[in-house]
Amino acid sequence: MSYPVISQIPLDPVAKQGFLSKPRRPISSLPRQLPHQRLVFEYDGTFVLGDRRLHGDEPHVLHGGSVSVVDMAKDHPVTINVPINSSGAHDFMVALQFRCTVDEPIEVVRAGLTDVTNHLITYTRDYHKLFELGRSHGLHEAHELWTIVHAQVKAYATVVPCVLPGMSAEFVGLDVYAPDEIARGRRHYETSLHNIQGEHGLRDVKRKLDRDFELDEQDYLHVKGHSANDFNRQESTLDRDQQITEAAKVRDFLTSGPAAADGLYAAVPGLSNQQIADRYAALGDREYSATQRGIQLNHDLQVAQARARAEVVRAAIAQGLFNETTGKELLTTFDDIEPEAEVESLEGPGYEVRAEVTAGDTDDDPFMEEDVRG
Repeated sequence: MSYPVISQIPLDPVAKQGFLSKPRRPISSLPRQLPHQRLVFEYDGTFVLGDRRLHGDEPHVLHGGSVSVVDMAKDHPVTINVPINSSGAHDFMVALQFRCTVDEPIEVVRAGLTDVTNHLITYTRDYHKLFELGRSHGLHEAHELWTIVHAQVKAYATVVPCVLPGMSAEFVGLDVYAPDEIARGRRHYETSLHNIQGEHGLRDVKRKLDRDFELDEQDYLHVKGHSANDFNRQESTLDRDQQITEAAKVRDFLTSGPAAADGLYAAVPGLSNQQIADRYAALGDREYSATQRGIQLNHDLQVAQARARAEVVRAAIAQGLFNETTGKELLTTFDDIEPEAEVESLEGPGYEVRAEVTAGDTDDDPFMEEDVRG
């Protein structure tokens, strides 16, 4: 859409109506005007600014040859693009921004200022130095070039203001950039570079996270190994203490009595019932044998003592220490002892171990002092 003249349309002649009716142009045939727009009619070789409210019978409306719609907005922004040379094969593109306002719409239409862009480009091209500013700069130095171009254009607009018929144009600012194809290529390059950097960054982050994980895992295994070693040492210490305690219990048990070892022998862990029974049977046989040997030794001792007494009595009789009758009775008593029969009786269940009998132990001892003294 052009500026400041939005549109221009020719007006057809109004057809004649009845003899008494007054001619009128339909308002609907005219372009609609917005609040910031005005209509300018070409009428009888001149231009007339239309009112806000039209009736259709006004002379410039009824007999106008054309009508123009003029934008009356204040400080309307207008941007023009001007290429300037660079140090390479491509040119810089300079986008200059102006702020425009229509002051006299009739003058604008009379001057044919339908599009202010072309007039602003012509105004800018009149400053020839502008097109030499970029010759020492490459396309990658657009930011450095902006400072130079902005200062030059601002000075030019101040010294040589832009004069347009019926309106004013004020310089606002500018941008310096590479051509579209260069800009697209650079954007693609920067995008690719950003993606590559992002991928490398992700790999670096992942590598760092993996390394941190490995270090954490090594620390964990190290701590776990130390903990396991400490636990094993503690367990070994506890086992050793327990073994020492059990050994002390066994020692105390073995020293508690003669039957303790036998009981321990039969109570060894891991034995079957048959093995336990066999061991108890063996212990019983051994105890029986030991008891039988003790009885036999005791009996043999008694027999030997009795025979020794008999020999003493015989010797005493031979020496005349006893009277003959008493000595013979004593000898008869000693001769009647049957050791084998006594031993068989001792093997029975009702046998009780007899205490060793020696001379002078009881009052019933047949060897009385009186008899010995005769």
